Amino acid sequence: MAYTEQCRDVSELNILCQMLLEKALIEIRSVGINPLIVETYRTQARQNYLYSVGRTVTGTKVTWTQASIHTSKNAVDLVPQRNINGKMTAIWNAGDKETKKIIETMVKYGFEAGANWAVSPDSPHFQIKNVSSSAKSYSEDNTNTYITKLIQKLLNTKMKAELIVDGKWGAKTTRAVNKFRAQQGWVEDGKVGIQTLKKLLA
Repeated sequence: MAYTEQCRDVSELNILCQMLLEKALIEIRSVGINPLIVETYRTQARQNYLYSVGRTVTGTKVTWTQASIHTSKNAVDLVPQRNINGKMTAIWNAGDKETKKIIETMVKYGFEAGANWAVSPDSPHFQIKNVSSSAKSYSEDNTNTYITKLIQKLLNTKMKAELIVDGKWGAKTTRAVNKFRAQQGWVEDGKVGIQTLKKLLA
């Protein structure tokens, strides 16, 4: 793939990110919104190229950073698309009703929304920060506020764990994870891996 080409392949994302995105997309489509995946994984070469546009390459500035989470396989750009005058058209409007619903749903599934940034907001952008591109589990040592809140909410729903949904993964969260894992007959390792996440999301 040339460094100027966009990748829209969901399978290029981290497996945990894929799972959360796919669940979010199902919910988004269920309310009649037609989401367009604009970009998923981005090579560092492409990120560097995009950063150069409007700076050393002629054009309008595209991005403010060379350190995008896209390069860590944990980010997706997503907008609604609608039929306008017989043509499917991407909607690039943070104030659009469908855009707001996409943002709400993506946050519900553990994504940080660029639309909510105080500096340089980016409404199509959703990311899972501080998680390795090869990570196959979330744990106290591998998570962030958004993912922790999601897992706490899921545990509360599945187990009535009565966790404080504050995004802080402490001993109580680990105990609830281990209790849930034990109920499935799995090792109590304090991690929410692929199978655990599937069970929690079911």
